[in-house]
Amino acid sequence: MKRSMMKTAALFAACATLVGFPGSSKAAEEIRIGLSAALSGPAAFVGVSIRRGAEMAIDNINANGGVDGKKIVLIVRDDEHKPVKTVANHRELVEREKVIALLGTTNSAAMLATAPIINDELKVPIVCPATDATKITENKAWEEKRDNYVFRLGMFGRGQANFLVDSMVKKFGYKKVGLLTWTAGWGVTGRGELNRRLKELGEPAVADETYDTADTDMTPQILKLQGAGAEVIINYGLARENSFVTRTKQKLNNTTPYASAWGIAAPAFWKAAGPSGEGVLVSTTISIDGPQSPERQAVLKEYSRRYNGESIDGPPFFFAAYDAIYLLAKVIGEVGTDPKEIRAGLENVPEFDGLITHFKRPVFTRDRHDALTEDDMILGRWTNGQLLEVKYDGTGPYIVLDSNEKKYIDTKNLTLK
Repeated sequence: MKRSMMKTAALFAACATLVGFPGSSKAAEEIRIGLSAALSGPAAFVGVSIRRGAEMAIDNINANGGVDGKKIVLIVRDDEHKPVKTVANHRELVEREKVIALLGTTNSAAMLATAPIINDELKVPIVCPATDATKITENKAWEEKRDNYVFRLGMFGRGQANFLVDSMVKKFGYKKVGLLTWTAGWGVTGRGELNRRLKELGEPAVADETYDTADTDMTPQILKLQGAGAEVIINYGLARENSFVTRTKQKLNNTTPYASAWGIAAPAFWKAAGPSGEGVLVSTTISIDGPQSPERQAVLKEYSRRYNGESIDGPPFFFAAYDAIYLLAKVIGEVGTDPKEIRAGLENVPEFDGLITHFKRPVFTRDRHDALTEDDMILGRWTNGQLLEVKYDGTGPYIVLDSNEKKYIDTKNLTLK
């Protein structure tokens, strides 16, 4: 697929005429790609966003000739955010459904469980749009310098923790950092990464609190963090749990600045938290609020048309899945449908113009299976229901409102000046 095709294809909402993938039109067999994700339960907004991103990309590719004349088919299974079901689904998708590539799931614990099976038994490449535990890609096969079939086009634990901590300590100037992390899923690995980075900077956490999935009132944790003198609270958790934190802070009139990993970089958080989410900072890969490129605007317009005016519940996951499909299509168009060749091909993409970012460098290498680096991450601020990118100048951090008005952020409480 030509380098420029990614951007051209994204403009399908404007009814642009697209060039199909090169190759023989007589090839009729399907290219089967599998997805196991949480399509039900509290993390469903992530899984549904991944599925919809993949489906929209696939439909557009198929409408323009497919890949080498072959249509892409997405085979989907609901794993309910449960690692055991993810492993079973991946086996079924590869062994029975004969998929030649996979998209990753919504649960870091699930990916950690299935990664060795994918590498040692199934040997089918998987690209993860959501799960961020570092060891997912830096797994045993990676450590032993064997063929690693696990790739990621999203946040990764070490990089996200470095970015989030560095943003709070180096750019916002906080010296007393408190942690409040989820005891399930990626909250566990995130807590470890946050503590590691704080210690590397010589600023260990002044308090290290956790919460369970069943917790709906975080008063004890917030009071302990407040008592420890935390100047900022950094969280790792999903939208539901974070909404309980922000509502508790609101009830206690606690104005301690609050920042979170990308589990809340989605409208699902604002829907749950409401005004209590105002001012919360979030590390993420993309925001669909504020100024957008024409390519993103076209996809957003088509999404709204296709889903009756709905907004995307999980933009980082949707766009990562969309880009992942185009990346897989590009590689398959060049190397064919053998999973081993696709795996090797993913390590040899010199440049890729995606909707999350334009990779003007190799997307992956044999030693680096995380596409996005800390330089590709952004910080957002929840502002009246919009997640607006935080930028910096000599005066300090700021956001730009829809009116193009620049508003600086008061680092004492994250209100706008």
